[in-house]
This record gives sequence, structure tokens and C-alpha cells, in this order.
Amino acid sequence: MKISRFAMALIAAVCLSGCDTTSPTIGTPRVASAPVPSQLSFVDINKFDNDLHASLLAHHDLVSVVFYEKVSPNSTPERLQRWLNVVEKTGGKVDVEPPPGELVPRNPFALISLLGGLWNAIKMTTEVKQDSMFLAARGRDAVISLERNREGQVVISKISFKATQP
Repeated sequence: MKISRFAMALIAAVCLSGCDTTSPTIGTPRVASAPVPSQLSFVDINKFDNDLHASLLAHHDLVSVVFYEKVSPNSTPERLQRWLNVVEKTGGKVDVEPPPGELVPRNPFALISLLGGLWNAIKMTTEVKQDSMFLAARGRDAVISLERNREGQVVISKISFKATQP
């Protein structure tokens, strides 16, 4: 019985495709992937977007973003404004939590007017990338928690992305 070269190559390819070519060197343990954190520190680089995306997709009920350097609500980084905008545009709510121990205005619009720059930035951002990365914020509400720094200025202490209840 004569087997053609094509048939021999096909059989060899099938046999070789079953081999594990990604196994570690003998004696080297496999490293399990690290768990995706539910708290991130904000750094204004693309890696932050990738990390937040992974954390939101990990189905944590609460994902918090804390700041190395506290920022004013009126100068929220554009990178975070995009995430907040997607929360709002996909049906979520963006709430502002006043500094601990301070009286909450009876009229919620008074608090919003106090933080007008932040609210306007979220509302007026027209260029929102609706790619799969930012859509990871779908089904979330955002809470912007404020605090007073040593100088008495209101700054953002953290932003939390909470899973909404179905």
C-alpha cells in the first residue's frame, strides 16, 4: 500500500497538534494567575483602563478607585470621566457622597451646583468610546466619595463602581 506525501504530512500534523508545547521546564512550578483586585489606585495611564476593565469583569460587587494624589471634583481626570459617563449613558446613576460629618443639603441640586465642574464634565463629555472596554461599566452605579483635605478643600477620596441589583 502506497501512502502519498500529503497523507503522511497530514498524519504527522495531526499527531503533533496533540503535543503540549507550552509546558514549563521540568522542575518549574506553574504560576497561577493573580486574583483580580477590587480596589485600584488611580494612575493616569492606559494600564489603569485595562486594570479597571478586568476588575469590573471579575464580577466584584464593589470596585473602588482610590487616589495617590487627591483631586478636586472640578478637575476629575478625563480618563475617569469617560468611565463615569459610560455608567450614566448605560442606565446607571452617578451619585456624589459629601465629606463625612458634613450636613447634606436638603436639595440634592445644591450639592450638584457645589460640584458643578464635575457634573458638567460628566454630562457634557460627548466623545465616549463605546468599545468593549468601557462597556464593562454597564450595570453599575458610581459613587464619588468626597472628603476635606488638611487645607479644608473638598477633594475626591475614592470612586466606587457598585453592581446594580437586577
